Amino acid sequence: MAAWQNEPFEIAVKKGDKIAFCLCGGSANGPYCDGTHKGTDFQPAIVTFDRDKKIFACGCQQSAKRPYCDGTHNKL
Repeated sequence: MAAWQNEPFEIAVKKGDKIAFCLCGGSANGPYCDGTHKGTDFQPAIVTFDRDKKIFACGCQQSAKRPYCDGTHNKL
């Protein structure tokens, strides 16, 4: 699974936003799901946000807390 980028994606989310994050690693629109997982055992992480905030989504595809960044990219 190749990285989308070597740093996290900084995303401003709003209360009520519902986002499907790619967990299969194949999306051409990472970190967002584009349906590439269909036919596999992977499912996207679907997150609904309860408030406005800034999140950091994993860009290296190696985080243990995906879809969120845990700093693993700093060790690659």
